[in-house]
Amino acid sequence: MTELKLPELGEGIESGTVINIMVKAGDTVTKEQSLLEVETDKVVVEVPSDADGIVAEVLVSEGDQVSQGVAIIRLEGGSAPEAQEPVFAEVATESIGMTAVATPDVKAEVVKENKTVKRSVSEIKLPSLGEGIEKGTIIAIHVAEGDTVVAEQTLMELETDKVVVEVPADFGSEIIKILVNIGDEISEGTPILKISFGAEEGVQKEVLVETEEEAVEVEPLAKVENLVNITTNGARSGKFRASPLAKKIAREIGIDIATMPLRSGTNRISVKDVKNYAKALNQNRANGGTPMTMAALPDLSKWGNVRPESMTGIMQATSKNMTTSWSNIPHAWLQEKVDVTYLEQRRQVHKVAFKAKGASLTITGILVKVVAKALEDFPIFNASIDSQNSAIVYKDYINVGVAVDSNRGLMVPVLKNANEKSISDISFELGTMAEKVKSKKITIEELDGATFTISNLGGIGTSAIFPLVSFPQVAILGVAESQTEAVYMDGQFQPRLIMPLTIGFDHRIINGADAARFLKHIKNLLEDWFMWNISNRII
Repeated sequence: MTELKLPELGEGIESGTVINIMVKAGDTVTKEQSLLEVETDKVVVEVPSDADGIVAEVLVSEGDQVSQGVAIIRLEGGSAPEAQEPVFAEVATESIGMTAVATPDVKAEVVKENKTVKRSVSEIKLPSLGEGIEKGTIIAIHVAEGDTVVAEQTLMELETDKVVVEVPADFGSEIIKILVNIGDEISEGTPILKISFGAEEGVQKEVLVETEEEAVEVEPLAKVENLVNITTNGARSGKFRASPLAKKIAREIGIDIATMPLRSGTNRISVKDVKNYAKALNQNRANGGTPMTMAALPDLSKWGNVRPESMTGIMQATSKNMTTSWSNIPHAWLQEKVDVTYLEQRRQVHKVAFKAKGASLTITGILVKVVAKALEDFPIFNASIDSQNSAIVYKDYINVGVAVDSNRGLMVPVLKNANEKSISDISFELGTMAEKVKSKKITIEELDGATFTISNLGGIGTSAIFPLVSFPQVAILGVAESQTEAVYMDGQFQPRLIMPLTIGFDHRIINGADAARFLKHIKNLLEDWFMWNISNRII
């Protein structure tokens, strides 16, 4: 009599639920024949027989929770079982938005099948949070175990490095168990809830059948050109093997898989090969340099008590972006003082009319419109540098970002096509975005795509500002507090309201003279009301 036990289900998988038993007492089975299916929190695993024989007794039932080493079947005859690698089948159920993703060390082939599925309990995993967002921290959970929810009802909120994202229910169900807690940092695919819902018939499944693949060692790469010019083996000449998943990932992250070098001794490209290649390209940019390394913090507690506090996702993103900007952009700054006495008088006159329309006429709104006009006249300040191809990329659109201070860190909502909008439209949109930042409702789309940024600290009260350019932009306008100064005019000193401006720019493509002319143009537009009246694009 041979007793078959549940083998290891996979790395990090401790147990599973029996969902299908494929044999019964008296059946003759052969080695490698599938005996049953076990659903884990990650995949559905087919458990094969380790020996030939006749089923004497099935020791488990559908619905049983089983773990590695538990006896599942007794066989008459057969030999002692040998260690076997499990065959994985990962199921994506469209009705609950689950996504099947093969691990980096496997070859995946997609097989479609239609099958009747009846489940009363299922697991919800975190969906994609948006392009470029890999993880988030749970800051609010809006449901409790036992709650019944409806489609589109908000389940929880996550703070990412860009925005706060609401995670909605895809359909009505009952919450059986909450698998995460406030403060947890989770990523796409992380199980968040167990739910109960009615049986469904004819659910279409997408099965990823995975086969064993060797581990890939990653060697440090000094320069991109060394990676790209690796001598490949003879089988590379236009022909290579790659799993559908490897091709899909390469396509999504912009890698031409046909040009990738092959590892020595193989003509096969795996998912891990694609990721390693992309990582190497990212770390070794056009100049062949190595990424900046941050100095380790010394032990500060030896001088007294310390209180570590985790940075918010937005703070972490700001830190990363500013480090990227400082390490990639050779900065330069120029300053100018603008007499906004008359402009402020006219703003006070017209702000009542704006308020009646539900908008606030602010200096920032006026600056957005003026800057957008200046960018039309000086397109180099609206461009980006393509270092890899030694080119300047000019944009036919003008999107102005406005830095906004929040209790979660610096955020920069973007006014798209600002040059095509009136000051009334801009003022209303700025007010709406400021409210969204405050209420944590700002979306990723509203934070992306800026071609130029304005940072106005005048409301806080500072006499000067030297802002950093946000990569891949090439310039930024800093605005300090307006103050009354004595200005010599018409043979006498007069009190004038003076606003300090600073233009920060990428000195690789913008020289000092261009920056001075650009800043002077902004000054003229702000000071000369006649210029406003003759230009319909300004009004």
